[in-house]
Amino acid sequence: MRIIAGKYKRTPLKTLEGEEITRPTRDMVKEALFSSIGIYSDTKVLDLFSGSGAIGLEALSRGAEDAVFNDINRDAVRIIKENLKKLNENRTVYNMDYAGCLNTLKGRQFDYIYCDPPYAFDRYDDIFEKVSENDVLSHDGILIMEVRKDTDLKDHCQDLSKYKEKRYGISKLLYYRKETNNDQSDLSGNL
Repeated sequence: MRIIAGKYKRTPLKTLEGEEITRPTRDMVKEALFSSIGIYSDTKVLDLFSGSGAIGLEALSRGAEDAVFNDINRDAVRIIKENLKKLNENRTVYNMDYAGCLNTLKGRQFDYIYCDPPYAFDRYDDIFEKVSENDVLSHDGILIMEVRKDTDLKDHCQDLSKYKEKRYGISKLLYYRKETNNDQSDLSGNL
């Protein structure tokens, strides 16, 4: 695994052995993800199920202002810290479950929240709920879920609405953003 673009381009990243513990996001999916979102100098990213930290590190490499990392697995957290040290990046890394992390970050807003839980995970509605109740997604922010291609998630959950879905091999990316009054079509102007 490596960083694919930006100031740390081609830097190899350490990963955990075996995909039972973590499942690294493939370069094809990573490239598609970052081609579909904009990373700017003030972008803040939360990599919620970090594994090796590849998504947050890629965002930093492409110029994000900040990335926060979280993983429940202690060995994954150790790997994230080693990868950050290799890049001379001093960033926040949490070692807790997703709910604890989102509760800890209450009110701290992110432009992108990336969620790549294990394929056996089944508490997606709880993620949406925690993101909404803790107000961790900025007004124009995007929650991105990487799931198995046969996983069906709701189009609307809490105050989030799916606006895009893309498949890549055995996985797919689902993009959600906050619903606004503008999301409702104003038919009166078409009369």
